[in-house]
Amino acid sequence: MLRELLSVQQGFEALQQAAAFSDKQMCTLLHKHCKALAYGPEHVFGTLQAASTILGMPMKSDGFKEVIISAHERLFLHSPATLHQRVTFFCQMYATGSHVSRTAFVHGVFVTPEPVMKSRATQLREQLGWDSKQLKQNLSAQPGILNKEPSTIARNIQEMQDAGFSPNQVWEACAKHPALLGTKWTSDTSVKKLQFLTCLLGLTLDDIAVRPHLLSSSVNAWLGPRVWFLYQTDAIQAPNTVITSGLFGYLKSSKDVFSKRFSAASAFPSMVFDSTFIDHWKQRWDFLRQHMKLSVEVIAAHQNLLLSCLPDKLAPRWQLLSRLSEQAGFKAEDHLTALAILSDQEFVQAFQAEDTPPPG
Repeated sequence: MLRELLSVQQGFEALQQAAAFSDKQMCTLLHKHCKALAYGPEHVFGTLQAASTILGMPMKSDGFKEVIISAHERLFLHSPATLHQRVTFFCQMYATGSHVSRTAFVHGVFVTPEPVMKSRATQLREQLGWDSKQLKQNLSAQPGILNKEPSTIARNIQEMQDAGFSPNQVWEACAKHPALLGTKWTSDTSVKKLQFLTCLLGLTLDDIAVRPHLLSSSVNAWLGPRVWFLYQTDAIQAPNTVITSGLFGYLKSSKDVFSKRFSAASAFPSMVFDSTFIDHWKQRWDFLRQHMKLSVEVIAAHQNLLLSCLPDKLAPRWQLLSRLSEQAGFKAEDHLTALAILSDQEFVQAFQAEDTPPPG
């Protein structure tokens, strides 16, 4: 046990001394690469040397430390020689420039042996009709694709087509955003995201195929809050007008960029796109999806529930309608319009009587 502890301590010291990691950086590094300590200081130092050679960066440089901290979790799994050999092979065969070596470390191309990389690259060309230039461009952007089994990619491509995309649309989307090849399209997240884009924002599959990054954006934390903010500030008339508003490109903006563009005091002084605003959106969306268990299609058909109503207002009303649903012939889902647009007094008058038990 003592010998193992000493090995761990030596590994820790080797990491910190080799690249001059700060204590904070070491905590971040070991949270992701905790297994590195089990391999011993010689292995750890050799791996860092190999990475430094491939990246062309001194081990104590800030850039080198950033790459190592963000590298794939299996960075220290293989020998330094294997790491060097696999990353070098990938960069020589498929990289469009020396900068791709950083991306290769982050995506972990060293996980896959060279013959397997070559075989999978050939199958990608056959599956998607990529020429040599397109193959290099896409693998340089998303090296992790070569870590995917060809059968998994073939399944995902088929699932995209089953979701309604034509073969040409799949080719266009994956050529622009190859990360989609690793997306499982039957997952609830992917299905609901596609429904949000088509049902709520009114996008066609052609629209999505030329803007495939949308399919990798979170509805809850990214797309939804931005669309809601544009609507709340009257920048768009309705969610399904965002694509024709001239503001669609801002949906991919960071929070800071989006806030700077739309939260200026001269533009909309009463609204600020910040974490609080995003949290309010999440509360609304989660209430409708998880508490009320409404589908995206239903929410799109009753947008006032999402765009105008507060969860605090909806909760007691939905509770009343849910209680009424226990009665024969009454369905709460049939009264979503009333739930959204009636005043408190009108809602009570419309439904309170039905909730009153018969005398006796």
